[in-house]
Amino acid sequence: MVTNPSDTHVVTLRAMQELLRHVESKHQSPSGSASPAAQLPDAMERALLLNRYRHLIERIEQRSRDAGPNVLVAPEDREAARLQSKLAELSAAGVALPAGGLEAKFGTGATGGDVWGWMKSLFDHVDRSEAHPMKRPVSATAAAFPEVGRIAMLGDWGTNLYGAPVSAQSIAHTGPYELLLHLGDVYYSGTKSEVKARFLDAWPTAAAKSSRALNSNHEMYSGGFAYFDDVLPAFGQDASYFALRNEHWLLAGLDTAYVDHDIDASQVAWLETLVRDAGARKLILFSHQQPFSRFDAQGPKLLAALHDLLKAKAIAAWYWGHEHDCILYDSHPEFGFSGRCAGNGGVPSPRREEIMNAPSERVVDAVSWKRFLQTADCPSLLILDGDNPYISGEERRFSPHGYMTLELNGPTITERVHLPDGTEIYAGQIA
Repeated sequence: MVTNPSDTHVVTLRAMQELLRHVESKHQSPSGSASPAAQLPDAMERALLLNRYRHLIERIEQRSRDAGPNVLVAPEDREAARLQSKLAELSAAGVALPAGGLEAKFGTGATGGDVWGWMKSLFDHVDRSEAHPMKRPVSATAAAFPEVGRIAMLGDWGTNLYGAPVSAQSIAHTGPYELLLHLGDVYYSGTKSEVKARFLDAWPTAAAKSSRALNSNHEMYSGGFAYFDDVLPAFGQDASYFALRNEHWLLAGLDTAYVDHDIDASQVAWLETLVRDAGARKLILFSHQQPFSRFDAQGPKLLAALHDLLKAKAIAAWYWGHEHDCILYDSHPEFGFSGRCAGNGGVPSPRREEIMNAPSERVVDAVSWKRFLQTADCPSLLILDGDNPYISGEERRFSPHGYMTLELNGPTITERVHLPDGTEIYAGQIA
């Protein structure tokens, strides 16, 4: 479970800017005039490549302003994520960052030889837009889940940095679980090498009888190939959405990323069939992206796709990731379900001033649950705030990492929120 620094290259804004300066020096002679190479017929193409690289740096810079130069930053931007993945893959042995991991540095591929061919190949990678065919369930049948059993759940965990490996160790020590569930996101763009080093090699497989993983936007940035071809077979999972049930509960994991922040008609029909066949069982949903948010984008397409189930108040609880926070929403005033964001698995999330200044409803083990009132978009809520001791040297700048567990016991589910070391900081029931 120990993080291997060679598997955790962090493509910082600083590293990207250094690379830009090097390539710009190849574009201009020491005197400042255009070099002979830049006077060749493809000089315009070279200028376009440089401008495109600058533009992507600007996008990443917008996300880095709050996070700073020493941590992983992963914007919700396909082109930027694919660029970061490729740069991490091409990086030479880096320099240890004070906050953890290795800052990507670039060797002969960028600093010597055909720089322009190297950069063109980089954007050839960014521009690839193919996607793996979706893998769907062969039938609308839910697998059996025991009446009494525990689930450990991690969201946005695929960094193998900061609190992520600590959470994995805690889950390994507190098992066995019936199920380990990842709510999605392997960074930067879920490539084959990232899925191996940042996810599968670090996943605490032995802690549970089975594992499941949800599809996500970052996995789909690289076309979903590693997710469908590597993660699903490793977990014995035949499709990107699935269902489990016992005498009291129907648990359904959705794919909200193949069609970004949405689900298509086939998946809706599958879910509605499961719900009809479930009779009086209560429905729990799991997805990567959110139906609503107090601090991020809303999910109108998801709400529209599941309109009938929502209006019928058929959903008891809904767990998601995507946002890198831990949020406990009160019961939705219209739809009745309890919403839970559990996306604080492994990405540094800069603390927001409005959250730091909000009233604390409870303080547990040096972290606080902050209260926010209902808005037009979402119910009232508690959000986790406090220091993150796993981001060395910048503990006070980032909110806590952690994971959730669910304990099914007949007609009740006890949900618990844990810090990475396993400390329990919240417990409540869904009946």
